[in-house]
Amino acid sequence: MQRFAKSILFASVEECEQAFYEALERGDLDALMELWLQDDDVCCVHPGGVRIVGYSAVRASWSSLLGSGGIAIRATGRRIFESSTMAVTNVIEELVVPQGGTTQVVHVLASNSFVKLPTGWKMVMHFAAPVPEGHAVEVEAHSGTVH
Repeated sequence: MQRFAKSILFASVEECEQAFYEALERGDLDALMELWLQDDDVCCVHPGGVRIVGYSAVRASWSSLLGSGGIAIRATGRRIFESSTMAVTNVIEELVVPQGGTTQVVHVLASNSFVKLPTGWKMVMHFAAPVPEGHAVEVEAHSGTVH
């Protein structure tokens, strides 16, 4: 069931995704969830976690993650596929996490999916996975057969 609420208008996928990471850094749950389409089919997978389906469940998962405040996070290495009504991005998330008395930078691979509505772009999926061996490696095929 899709619900449209009065919301901030994002004219581009880039604006919507940037607002997503800024809301995570601030720990602003309301701003974060304003970016999501209020729909029963949106989904989210946190690193090493289960698939969370539906706006209410996704909100609850972010509420739990942001319970201690913002997340020191930066998205890099952005790749995008965009059509007139949908977009999928892939980024490397760099998170600064406290470990003992120090901090450590952890890399996570994430894909974010968006749909374009008359009111602008909305997020419909966030999928994040831990990076093997802790550092992101990019492999790019320039030509030839992929499979």
